[in-house]
Amino acid sequence: MGSRAREEASRAICLLVVGALASCGNPPAPDFRIRNAGVVVRSEAAFTNRADFPARVETTLDAALRYWGGTWDQLEGKTIVFEGERHVACGGTTDAVGCYDGEIRVSTQDAGQTVRCVEETVLVHEVGHAVIGDPDHTDPRWMDFSPVARDLDGRPGYDDHGDVPCRIYLSLWRHPPPASGPAGLAVAAAN
Repeated sequence: MGSRAREEASRAICLLVVGALASCGNPPAPDFRIRNAGVVVRSEAAFTNRADFPARVETTLDAALRYWGGTWDQLEGKTIVFEGERHVACGGTTDAVGCYDGEIRVSTQDAGQTVRCVEETVLVHEVGHAVIGDPDHTDPRWMDFSPVARDLDGRPGYDDHGDVPCRIYLSLWRHPPPASGPAGLAVAAAN
């Protein structure tokens, strides 16, 4: 192989490597933005295809931020992903319906059934993690979502046939704090 052929082959390999590295770990391009947060939709749930979806995401985020004492600055540069699968990956767990690990990911399914509005997802819960952290759910607000539910109540939901009720199930958002077991060990509370 001549020096020119080696140089061209080397350049081609470098371009491939740079291209591959550039695509690793990059978040997907947002489908739309709310303030300074990107929103990615990987779901065919009817509510994600409605014209009011961006506004509903924004007002749900706003209600969640107020509930948790947060500000829009805490979501700046974050990506919020609506996944059509029943579960989202979260750390070593593959059966979560929501996750915050620097990015917010929520499933648009609950127990295998497609939810009918953004308010039925665990978005409010995951915003809590973005604002206060608290992976062990020790803050008492994890058990009382009544104020934010009142803010979001009465909105329509959607299915493939049109408008349906949007039902907010507080049990989906709640997370009991860990109970203290023997010798101070954290034990998951039974529901």
